[in-house]
Amino acid sequence: MKKIGFLMVCSLVVMTASLRAQTTVETHTGKGVDLTVYKTFTVAKGEFMTPPDERNISEESLFKTIKKSIIEELEMRGYTYVEDSTAQLVVSYVAGGYNYTDGGVNGPLGQTPASNGTQLDQPRAWSRETREGMMMIDIDDAHSKKELWKASANLTLDGADLHRALDASVYKAFKKFPKRKKKK
Repeated sequence: MKKIGFLMVCSLVVMTASLRAQTTVETHTGKGVDLTVYKTFTVAKGEFMTPPDERNISEESLFKTIKKSIIEELEMRGYTYVEDSTAQLVVSYVAGGYNYTDGGVNGPLGQTPASNGTQLDQPRAWSRETREGMMMIDIDDAHSKKELWKASANLTLDGADLHRALDASVYKAFKKFPKRKKKK
């Protein structure tokens, strides 16, 4: 029984590590910007850049998943979600998926020498196709429309649960987002 528990924990660690390795996130805060002075935010429906015939998810489902993740992350940091125009911050996104084909030609190193003429023209080319995605999150001041903070994420979608991959990307993007200062 202990072995089964140990194996389950090990497989969970490996799955989590592989998901993390497949997602890269970069963030940037505007120069001289103090995000902790803002209290409220709203999430605007963003753009879905995947061609309609390649979509694995509806635009509405994508919006719900990203919105839920953003609200969760910002509320954990002390910000308040509002659905109307009283919000001080507007969070928007651009997301999309695409097929990526990588290829190359292996050199002759490590191969056995040709023993006859038919072995001279053996193909050494290879290719690999993967499904990748990108997401950018922008946070703007609702009144001045000035960009305050942005994050960009690249993720591998092959075999991944899209909702979990998006949630993990939002989590990683907001990992270093500042907590709101409590007023005394």
